[in-house]
Amino acid sequence: MTQARFALKIGSAIIASGVCALIGFAQYAHGEAPCGLSDAGRFHEAVTRPVEEASPAYLLRTSETFIDHCPDRLEIREAHLIAARAALDLGKADRAAAHYDAALRAGARLRPSQRMDQSVTLMVTGEAARAREARNIAVSDWLSGLDAAGAARLSARKFASGTIYSVRYTTPLRRPGVTALWLAVPAGDGLPGAILIRNAPQQAAWRAIRRGSRTKPLTVAEQLSCRQSTRLGDVTDTLTLDELERGAVGDLLTYLKQPDHVEETPKGEPLAACLGLSRMLHVPAATETAVLR
Repeated sequence: MTQARFALKIGSAIIASGVCALIGFAQYAHGEAPCGLSDAGRFHEAVTRPVEEASPAYLLRTSETFIDHCPDRLEIREAHLIAARAALDLGKADRAAAHYDAALRAGARLRPSQRMDQSVTLMVTGEAARAREARNIAVSDWLSGLDAAGAARLSARKFASGTIYSVRYTTPLRRPGVTALWLAVPAGDGLPGAILIRNAPQQAAWRAIRRGSRTKPLTVAEQLSCRQSTRLGDVTDTLTLDELERGAVGDLLTYLKQPDHVEETPKGEPLAACLGLSRMLHVPAATETAVLR
């Protein structure tokens, strides 16, 4: 994610929480006392329309300044989450973990992706039990959201090595998107892994161009981890979802024997957060075709 995309993502989160935009961060030093709505507006403006590069260092500094200046405003929940992600991108695990904790104490509701980021920071800081708890909350919240929206049929199978969740999305098979997903969550420490079935319109188009033929629908199976995506092969109409599930469960049981863990990164480098979470914890949306290849 580029710096600009990171700033845009952060800005969208704040807009969603109802923070009003006003003036610039440079006026912090001359803000009112006590802290008021205009201070929250200046903070919002500073992270969504920065006057300098919106680097993680800038976002961390900006957020912590607002937190220090306005400790009693509701907007510090979002400020702590911005600071936590920025600290994670700067390789500052202790600082990131502290901001996630502060956000929760202030009443923030973390999205599943934010819970997974929190889990990663706790893994790095050596708080294994809390890391497992955050990871499991992320998965539980994701499943609850799917169930509440009626977006999928859900089931779970428990094994000694972990739990494998079956997610069969309720979208028609030929509609572009993910049709089924199986998520493996280790019983002990470790990151989740998944196998999904999805339609691949862009791959189908490229295949047709190479072969000089008409484009035909193409469905593929992929295995996802926090570090990579591996295409397992095409899925033909002769295979039922039950048959695909048996194969997926077998592969994921193998994964659970040796699940991925957080990789060490050089000091000052971003922590190795879980990549591709939007696909691993897939939620159907109108824009999902934009991220499918």
